[in-house]
Formats: sequence, structure tokens, C-alpha cells
Amino acid sequence: MMNRNLAMLLLLAVAPAVYADVTPSSSSGAWQGLRATYYGNKEIGEVDEKLMSLAAPASTPDPSATPVTIRFGTQAAGKVKQVRLIIDHNPSPVAATMQLEQGVPIDEIELRIRVDRATSVRAIAELDDGTLEMRSAWVNASGGCSSPPSAAGAGALGDVRFRPGADGKALQVSLRHPNNSGFQIDPISGDAIPPHYVLHMRLRSGEQTLLDADTGISLAENPTVRIASEQSLKGPLTLEAVDSKNERYEATWNSATTAKSGGR
Repeated sequence: MMNRNLAMLLLLAVAPAVYADVTPSSSSGAWQGLRATYYGNKEIGEVDEKLMSLAAPASTPDPSATPVTIRFGTQAAGKVKQVRLIIDHNPSPVAATMQLEQGVPIDEIELRIRVDRATSVRAIAELDDGTLEMRSAWVNASGGCSSPPSAAGAGALGDVRFRPGADGKALQVSLRHPNNSGFQIDPISGDAIPPHYVLHMRLRSGEQTLLDADTGISLAENPTVRIASEQSLKGPLTLEAVDSKNERYEATWNSATTAKSGGR
């Protein structure tokens, strides 16, 4: 009995250290390592919500497809060079690194992500003058990276869907793809599902790139991006993507018609 009590006391003593990093904190150990890797000692602003904001549900109903929205104010729209979306405690923390065409006033970017456990989700933007801005949100979730693939929906691998806003100032693009994380188990066979995910997505208007993103397993199944602007998005709009098996996908939306090509 003495040994058991001693073991419990030791466990309780260690527990705060073990779980200290799983709290909503801008100075968590996971973030500090990522910060040093990608930004070194550069100063990062964190307070001006009028310049930039990040919205995510505090408790997501679906950790395998959690919506995250990044909004830019008038001082930032058209001046953002890069946005990196980081999920501190995911197995692959960087969900997307997005390069934006300077001068194109994108005001809003929305993605759906996997969240593996309670964590801070961060958007770090680099502006054209070199300054960095970060906004973060705490999301309570569990098992987003290991959730089995969805059996819902129709369509073939590589199908692309364009959903423009009614006013022509927003566009949602979805690529039909499992984006398997490598942490999932086939519910029927019980076998591990090999990783198969989208590596890169590029959205362009004519020959002008609007958004160029390096992506990975932390994006949800059927990777989806929505952009919005104060100005009308001029067609034709094209999505190009490549996955971890070097399959390439491309589709173009031109208001009335959509041209598509699958993996090759």
C-alpha cells in the first residue's frame, strides 16, 4: 500500500509538468519550438484585431473538419505576402503555408482543418513591409487526425467544385481527395490507411496567382479553401493541385462552364 501511495504522489507531482503545454498559451513549448524554426527572434504583433483576426470554434463539433477563418482589415488586405496556419499539437503542425499575390485585396481566407487534441491554432501573416502579425484561437478537440474517412458524398478522386458567392466577391473551391493522414484505420479491414494527401494548391485568375499554398495532412478530407474580396473575383479562375503520389489535378471555372482534368 505504501508503494502504491508513493507512486500516486509521484504521478500527481509529475502530471502538471506533463500537461503544462496543453493549455491556451502564446508561450507554450510546442509553439516556442515552431516559432524559432520559422521566425527566429523576429517580433510578432498579436493585438490589433482590426488589422487581422482569426475565428475558430472553441469546441469543434467535428475535429476532422474544423472551420478556421482568417480576416484582414483594410490596413492589411492586399499587403499580405504570406500566411502560415499552425496547429500547435497536431502531429504535423503546419496545416498550410499560403503565398498571396501582393496588391490583390483578399480580405478573408477560410479552410477546414484536422485538430488532433486541445490546442492553439495560429495564423501568422507576413506583410509587404516585413512585419509579422499573429492571431490565435484555442480549440478543444480530440482525434481529428485519426478519424476514419467519411463515406458520405459522391464524386471521383480529383473532382473540383467551384462555389462562387452571389455577389461575385467570394469563391469556395473544393478538391475531392481523401487527404489521408497516415494515422487512420480502415473501419472495415482494421488495417492502417497509408498517407495520401495534397501537397500543393494554387488558385489563379487568368495568369495571375491569387493564392499559392503548400499543404499537408492537417487539412481536412476533400481540401477546401474559400477566399473573399472587396472586389469582384474575375474569371476564369483555375485550381491546380498535386498530391503525395505526384497526381496532378486542374480545373477552371468561367462563370457558366467548368472545365476539369483529373489526376495524371
